Amino acid sequence: MSHAFWLAVRYLASAPWRTAVLVLGTAIALFLPLFTWQAAEKLDDALMSRAEASPVLVGAKGNEFDLTMSGLYFRGQVTEPIVFGDRIPASEYGVAVPLFVSHTVGGSPLVGTTLEYFSVRELELWDGRLPALLGEVVVGSEAAKAFNLQVGDAVRSDLTNLYNIAGAYPILLEVVGIFEATGTPDDEAFFTDVKTSWVLDGHLHGHEAVTRDTSLNADAEQGENLEATAAIFMITEITEENRGSFHFHGDFDTLPVSSILVIPRDVEAHDRLLGDYALHETQQAVRPTTVVRTILGIVLRIREAATGYFFAVAVSTIAFFVLVLSLSLRLRRDELTLMRRIGCSRGTIATMVGAEVVLVVAAAALVAIGCTAAGLAVLESVL
Repeated sequence: MSHAFWLAVRYLASAPWRTAVLVLGTAIALFLPLFTWQAAEKLDDALMSRAEASPVLVGAKGNEFDLTMSGLYFRGQVTEPIVFGDRIPASEYGVAVPLFVSHTVGGSPLVGTTLEYFSVRELELWDGRLPALLGEVVVGSEAAKAFNLQVGDAVRSDLTNLYNIAGAYPILLEVVGIFEATGTPDDEAFFTDVKTSWVLDGHLHGHEAVTRDTSLNADAEQGENLEATAAIFMITEITEENRGSFHFHGDFDTLPVSSILVIPRDVEAHDRLLGDYALHETQQAVRPTTVVRTILGIVLRIREAATGYFFAVAVSTIAFFVLVLSLSLRLRRDELTLMRRIGCSRGTIATMVGAEVVLVVAAAALVAIGCTAAGLAVLESVL
């Protein structure tokens, strides 16, 4: 047997291009179904584990897919936010966490929320502390690596609308903490208090002090209020000195949030919450597990359709492999006849040819497994 494999190796090495084509063709036939099934399983696990940890999302009535993708994976935005005053009574249903996903830092999502979110998601700090003051952010592990951030650094929020002159300027935010890796979308996000998100929207704002030089009524008498003009610059960096000057002209309960993540305290509270919102005129309560299963149902149908295609590819590859092997044996007729004349039995020749097939298939399997592992690693970094 060892001699047959030695002869097979020498023959395959003598025709490297033919061997490479055989290995590559067989590897593709093995890789396509292997990667598709593994990727589908990984996608299923990643999406469902996140959905199962998020029992109910409450948001404005509309596209439940947008609400789920925004609230769970921080992808996209909801078309219509709800107001902060519509938050769910914790005493009645369970833990309720507001989420405001409307801004980014360097293209990564900036999530405005409350401290309860970090407990619900079981996020642990790798360094620093949680945000406690206006203008502070804590960073997911992957975002910290991507931007090379450490505690004490500063990041600037992205400009959301260049032509919205009523909006706020990008704000410089202080990094006060970095989370440990969790393998979830939290790793790629920035987190801050929901009030800081309102600062980025311009609802909560600070500006330079109004003086006689920057007022409309510079000739006002002593004690009379000065009226501000457009010459007053908005504050673009929140510091210890100016943090207390930020204010809002109105009621905080009227300010927007994208959605509310609810962790019901028991099954009864869960069912009652869904029932209470079933007939709500402007809001909806969705179960992320149901939405994600719908999405995965589409993926599974695509996978089933792809399976037939991959089967056809596998059959054509096998046919190609058999054809090449048949032609090879025909071209090697004189060589094989010579081997018979010098004493090789038919069994030995068959063993040598079988060894060639085994070596090609083994090499193709290694290539397919390597490509599958690389593809799954890329997929995992994207999820």
